[in-house]
Amino acid sequence: MTKRDPYLSIVVVSRNDDHGGNLLQRMQLFVDSLYEQCNQYKLKTELIIVEWNPLPDKASLKEALSWPVEREYMVTRIVTVSPEIHATFKHADKMPIFQMIGKNVGIIRAKGRFILATNIDILFSDELIQFISKKKLKEGCHYRVDRVDVDTCVLMRRAKDNLLSLCGKNIIRYNKKYGTYDYRELKGAIPVFVKRTQDFVSRIKVFLSDGYPLIHSNACGDFACMAKKNWISLGGYAELEMYSFHIDSIILILGHYSGIREIDLRSPMEIYHIEHSSGSGWTPGGGEQKLFERLKSDSIPYLVWEDLLQYARDLRHTRDPTKTIIGNNKPSWGLGDRALPETIIR
Repeated sequence: MTKRDPYLSIVVVSRNDDHGGNLLQRMQLFVDSLYEQCNQYKLKTELIIVEWNPLPDKASLKEALSWPVEREYMVTRIVTVSPEIHATFKHADKMPIFQMIGKNVGIIRAKGRFILATNIDILFSDELIQFISKKKLKEGCHYRVDRVDVDTCVLMRRAKDNLLSLCGKNIIRYNKKYGTYDYRELKGAIPVFVKRTQDFVSRIKVFLSDGYPLIHSNACGDFACMAKKNWISLGGYAELEMYSFHIDSIILILGHYSGIREIDLRSPMEIYHIEHSSGSGWTPGGGEQKLFERLKSDSIPYLVWEDLLQYARDLRHTRDPTKTIIGNNKPSWGLGDRALPETIIR
């Protein structure tokens, strides 16, 4: 690392395919908001967009998105994984993106001292970016936040609207450490307190009976922040050629049993997730059922909760990831042995 390197690298994976509906609009909000916040709080950041398996008949992300003029504290790097490389993975004909392998592509190439892996439909609270800008993040720690799901009406905001204020007025649900709470159903302090208590007791029972650690793995694919040296020591996300469900939790479990301390940042340090179309990703309720029906219909493999419990049990007893159902990645994880084309937007 040099003094010229960014303090933070933010890694996302995407392509121009309208996944989840209004994808370019979601990405534009993500980019615009992030540029504005990093400049406001003088946080030297690089945004790494891994453009995985781009469609030949669609504009590239560089061409399809508008890039803010004010870039004093932000540099964007677009790393492209070609359709030819994508085709070498199992189930490539049914899965257009291998999200966690894509994030590894960005992680292994990141220049920041700390790396935040997130997604393109996420907005960060000002308090969260301000906290990171103070440069007090510590090596050996894994930082987590709560995810707040908001209605898609925020995509239709007018120029005069404050985006984050609009998010706060259109909350659907909270994804917290021990459970998910539907904001529209659980109105009032008492119902929320009862639900949170029930979820906490349930997690304690799972911990005592199955050994699943008391970590904040709820919606962890949308915010995982560690020092780059810790990402490297853990070997990145497990590169399983399957749907990404639960893969984001594996590195948290591995980190826990490897001595990395979890730090849960409290509200108002949180992230906002713009709701996507039902079944396009994991969404509590009907969306979850649609997703699994689609995966089953297309014969796309994915991890289930029992797989995660078994992984946690194995690590708890052996502390050796090579002796679990999910082994270590290859030395070339993140396509580290490939020279991938890169575009820099300065």
